[in-house]
Amino acid sequence: MQTITRNSPVFSITLPDSDYQRAFDAEVDVVSENELRVRGQMKDHRFALEHSWTLRTPDYEILEASAWQTAGDEAEFSTALCQRYAEIKGVRIGRGFTKRIRAVLGELPGAQEHLFLAIEIARAGQQVYQFPPEFEGQYPALSGLTGEVALRSWQQDRAYMADLANSCYTYRDESEELFRARAVRCGFDSSLTRPEPGAKRVFWRNKRLSVRAASAGSFSCESAMEDLVHDIQVSFELAADGTISQAQSRGLRLPYHGVCEDAQQRTPGLNGLQVSADYVRQFAEHVGGASGCTHLFDLSMDVLRLFRFGG
Repeated sequence: MQTITRNSPVFSITLPDSDYQRAFDAEVDVVSENELRVRGQMKDHRFALEHSWTLRTPDYEILEASAWQTAGDEAEFSTALCQRYAEIKGVRIGRGFTKRIRAVLGELPGAQEHLFLAIEIARAGQQVYQFPPEFEGQYPALSGLTGEVALRSWQQDRAYMADLANSCYTYRDESEELFRARAVRCGFDSSLTRPEPGAKRVFWRNKRLSVRAASAGSFSCESAMEDLVHDIQVSFELAADGTISQAQSRGLRLPYHGVCEDAQQRTPGLNGLQVSADYVRQFAEHVGGASGCTHLFDLSMDVLRLFRFGG
């Protein structure tokens, strides 16, 4: 049996006034018919970083990358990382992405925060598609179905971004029947799938993360994301022995209203879970995977990566 001492969560950052806050903001412009420009910034009480990418679609390859550090002690956040950052040119978003970024940045102080920002830039960039006319022509309207517009969009999503298939509850194979049976509504329009070249800020995203030290070695955690398609938040209490309580989530704005809500109902299943060093697998089983929500999982991971767990 694990002891409380062994499994106690340790927050890896010194908390100012027992309260930690991190913010991320991004926006996407359309450069041409197959290029996007993604800009983002991340900051907390210790640092402020900015990244800018030019992405080529549909393979989401980084054609150009730049980084700036506008705040941060050099001893904790090396400015040399901003020069190294340009070397991520040629990296594609997808399998192996994190490993490639780490290889470029190395072990300089602040590399972890640059990696966190790069991951967020990647997530935001992939929210904008650039469907060619011939692609859409393969998907005629499905007349007579309650959620025909949403179903057509869902099919296009899975075909254009192959990794979406079975990545979450909404995009699993079995959910096609839900689109046929329910009055599903899209939470986005063609500005995200057929944006005009030269269009500015076709997508934006704001994320806010907070960790507050509470009584008896426990923590109150909250992670939220708002953008053109999503308004999602997850929160939970983390006790001194790593046990989760008061886990809840909400989705006020979702890609497919009428289906995406189902995955939100799994969040209370986290209550009673004792988080260990294997937290990625633990949360994948409870809120992620083909039965859950990718965004709820990511928002949870954003918090848990700031802790060290025993066991």
